[in-house]
Amino acid sequence: MDSAAIDTRSTGLRALVGRPTRRGAARLARWLATLGLRHVDVAAGGEEVLALAGRRPDLVLLDSGLADGRLIARLRAQAGMAEVPVLMIGRFAGPRERARILALGATDVIDRPATLAEVAARLRVHVENRSLDRSLREVIRSLQGFHTDTVERMKVARGMQLALLPSESLRGELQRRYGVRLDHHFESSSELGGDLWGARALGPERFAVFLCDFTGHGVAAALNTFRLHALMARIELPGDDPAAMLEALNGLLAGLLPETQFATMLYAVVDTAADRLTYATAGAPRPLVGTPDGGTVVGESVGWPLGVSPRATYRNREMAFPPGSFLFLFSDALYESRDWEGRPFGYEGVQELLRWSSHEHEGENVLAVLLERYFAVMPRPLADDLTAIWIGRKRD
Repeated sequence: MDSAAIDTRSTGLRALVGRPTRRGAARLARWLATLGLRHVDVAAGGEEVLALAGRRPDLVLLDSGLADGRLIARLRAQAGMAEVPVLMIGRFAGPRERARILALGATDVIDRPATLAEVAARLRVHVENRSLDRSLREVIRSLQGFHTDTVERMKVARGMQLALLPSESLRGELQRRYGVRLDHHFESSSELGGDLWGARALGPERFAVFLCDFTGHGVAAALNTFRLHALMARIELPGDDPAAMLEALNGLLAGLLPETQFATMLYAVVDTAADRLTYATAGAPRPLVGTPDGGTVVGESVGWPLGVSPRATYRNREMAFPPGSFLFLFSDALYESRDWEGRPFGYEGVQELLRWSSHEHEGENVLAVLLERYFAVMPRPLADDLTAIWIGRKRD
């Protein structure tokens, strides 16, 4: 190809040329064809230029005889023409005249006489810029489409994950049946999270509650919550024995989870007849139990996280849980998150939340009040998924 030519074969760029007469416009089009611009629309006069601009040209070359400010302004006002290069070619009186043309909205001016190589070089810059602009717009449209599709898919996935949590009707049934108030908060650090909690009736006087936190967050962690939910739906699992439950789940997850993934979990059984709380932990945060007299007891937390070793064993712990008591469970994001100054909230901060008399708010959503105080000093979004569960036994 001649060094003066403009390679537009792969871009399919379209040019529009305009001169006061059709013969002059055709001659200009033939001249452009020698430079490699094959898709050229020819316009004689300003009105025809405006009409053919509806074909969305990528480059407009106008003769100085059409150097009318109203024409350029009307051309720019048409859909898709605001950023299209508009070049004016002709004889100009001097720098002021060229500046006037540019002020009217032209992109560039080409003085005659000009060699073919000079004109080709000037046009090449605008053609290549336009080609890059088109490519960039296509990439942006593709990315926008991908983003929209991804957001919609994530919304569906989040809805599916939220559906794993106890429904409002189930929570209401547990509250009426066992004389408790059950409030919860689930907040993932991204669209999907690795936390899962659940509760279910075990008999007339006993029910179970658990909180599980998989490593990481996002899609991989969320997939593990679906795995766990499916495993816990198996009726042969010993749901009334926390330690045996964790041991059985650990044996299953140890063969399912990738080597670097694991889960912390607390599983508890509330016995309203015996006024006892029996629980076992697999590396989970220590449970906090409030006593009827306003005190707080910190439970123990021992045991390997689930999925680390198929030979891990777990032990049951028991705590008094009479009417007027409460159980506060939470994932580690509650105390590991950092405040506006970068300081971790800490386990002491969690206990400080409970030092005020929660019993003065009996019958209210104590968890909501606690978290309102918490987020007054902790920025969102959190760095990790947060789940918190509050179970308060009504006084006799």
